[in-house]
Amino acid sequence: MLAYVFSHRPAGGTDVVAYEDSLRRFHAELASASLSGFIGSATFAIGAGYSDWYLLESSAAMDALNAAAVSGARAPAHDSAARMAADGAGKLLSLASGNPSMAEGFEVRFGKPTGMPYAVFYARLKSWVGEAGVSLWRRMMVLGPPPEFCLISPSEVQLPAEMHPEVLRRTLI
Repeated sequence: MLAYVFSHRPAGGTDVVAYEDSLRRFHAELASASLSGFIGSATFAIGAGYSDWYLLESSAAMDALNAAAVSGARAPAHDSAARMAADGAGKLLSLASGNPSMAEGFEVRFGKPTGMPYAVFYARLKSWVGEAGVSLWRRMMVLGPPPEFCLISPSEVQLPAEMHPEVLRRTLI
């Protein structure tokens, strides 16, 4: 399973309520599109901006999502949100462990300590990922900005300082 994650913020002078309304309309239109390989999407307020999470069965679903997002019934909702957005950046994540959740909670962005083998790294994370509602995502092929990993959890998680974790509350809009 993959997640295309698009981070953005409202442009200066944008009415935040109108911005969030346009995002909700867009995701509602996308949900009604019946796209092959598209599982679902949601926008979360996180940190100083927003993250749109699009869950996909595989990379093949990205073509359909990309085309559908800006065409047909979705075009007006997409264009409305896009006109109000600034500083957009996307990344592609692969589900490494756990079950994906589109629920509120926490997003912990972090990196693997330099020199640590992946097997050791994953073993250290096993205690957190084994909890209900927790999923571990890994950035694919360096597509998108660092850090390499993202842990989604319903409750706050404290990872070791050597992983340089950034813990952010995510709230469904």
